[in-house]
Amino acid sequence: MNPFWRNAIASLFLIPIFLGIGWLLSGKTIGEGEFISGLPQSGIQFYSSGFNRKSGNILLLRLEFKPEYYSKEDRLRTWLEKPLIIAKEKDLLDKSTVVVYPPEIGNYLFLMGQRSEVFQADSEIGSWKRAVFFTRISYGGLRNRLLFEDEIANFLAKTSVERYQRIFATLSKTYGVNIVAGSIILPSPKIMEDLISISPGNWEERAYLFTPDGRLYNGSLKRTKFKDGSLSSYLNSQPNKIESEVWTIPFNFAKIGFLNGEEFGSPEMEDIVKKTFVSRWIALGSPTEEGKFREWISKSNFETSGEISFFGTAWGRKLPGTSFIKTRYGNPEPKESGKGTILLNIYL
Repeated sequence: MNPFWRNAIASLFLIPIFLGIGWLLSGKTIGEGEFISGLPQSGIQFYSSGFNRKSGNILLLRLEFKPEYYSKEDRLRTWLEKPLIIAKEKDLLDKSTVVVYPPEIGNYLFLMGQRSEVFQADSEIGSWKRAVFFTRISYGGLRNRLLFEDEIANFLAKTSVERYQRIFATLSKTYGVNIVAGSIILPSPKIMEDLISISPGNWEERAYLFTPDGRLYNGSLKRTKFKDGSLSSYLNSQPNKIESEVWTIPFNFAKIGFLNGEEFGSPEMEDIVKKTFVSRWIALGSPTEEGKFREWISKSNFETSGEISFFGTAWGRKLPGTSFIKTRYGNPEPKESGKGTILLNIYL
């Protein structure tokens, strides 16, 4: 064959290969300008209920969600810390403070350092699948010989749980407060020697507590009902197997109960709550909960109660931010969810 034609035919195969390599190498993370231009412009609101008797308080942080906050650790840390800075200025933080972040806050740590294409997916599951793909062909993926999705998922979980513990342990110690750090989905999570350990197995979404000295509390709240299309519903092999679980924590200053809002509503769950004889309850909320917990609490006689969830829009899905606080003789506040980040304080 003529050398010219032989080279021409070879180029038909090589050009797509080089184009593919060029595309892989040209991938970029979200730049500072792109990140800043997409930040929410809403201000921060503040509500407070009860009287300061110096016997502790619960501070719910309703954050305005945006996936791009997870693009870099310093951006995430700034987003999480800003409400704490404001709360400190208002003299709301001490060792008798329980700060509660929205559920699912740790589920999106897999986005850290990912290419911009990962954030452009139509759904959070789509973002996860893109993250798996790009991790497979990344330097770390090739070095660790990560080929299958299960292997890559466990690799992403390992880096996520390390960041989750480092960030929230630092925040709790820096501000000297207790922090219920939302929730995070991990494979077979267990608490061992003040750390969350993971291993291949069934994925579970759990909420954890960090104490004022930055240590991990030995206990957690498991979530068993997930919204359709969520990352948890995709990773969990037993979705929506409702177990009606609650979590009561005996702090030095008060005993407080926590539950998952979307699991509330059945007579069984109401009985479980009542039989604990705990008079202070916080629900980690969800858009699928449809206000059932708020309606029930409005008619109850609990000393203190509240609900926390994200506000905003992500992957085309609206997050209504149905958060509120209520004292025994008061009404749920705020009456309407409103926009932006809200600090909700309840004195005990």
